[in-house]
Amino acid sequence: MRISVDVPPDIERLLLEKCRESNLSPSDFVSALLEWYFLKRKKAKPDSELAAYALKVGRERVKTCRYSDGKFCALDTLGNIMEESDPEPLNPYRCVFCNEYVDRRREKLSKKIEAGDEVIEIARIAARFVVELYGDKLGYRPKLTVEDVEGEERKERKGITGEGVKKLLDW
Repeated sequence: MRISVDVPPDIERLLLEKCRESNLSPSDFVSALLEWYFLKRKKAKPDSELAAYALKVGRERVKTCRYSDGKFCALDTLGNIMEESDPEPLNPYRCVFCNEYVDRRREKLSKKIEAGDEVIEIARIAARFVVELYGDKLGYRPKLTVEDVEGEERKERKGITGEGVKKLLDW
């Protein structure tokens, strides 16, 4: 592609001086200048693994923070309103070091844990695995209920309750 540009004489003189300093022809200099301008506008990739990881964690925090709507932080916006200044958009690097970060996902998880049913079920499964894997090493001898010779029915075990789980975890 060919482009013709009318350059004022004072800028032309400065342009020729720059070309002489950098040992380039004017057309090469303008091409390099255009290339630099358009490459500058592309998103810059972080140049280290730490910066890339910090950016990844910061973006995740922007999405999952209780006080974030994805564009602005509610706490920063409140502070800006009190100072009567414009709110600043979120920066993922600032979110990495935020002391007020609260994860929305943990709130949902804590609500589920408060119900308690899942915790008891997980404890039952864990206790069963511990007995199966390490019962012999720990000296566990289960009480066996065997049918009598006359044919009496076996006694059924009671289910483990919340207190039973606590006792199992405390031993």
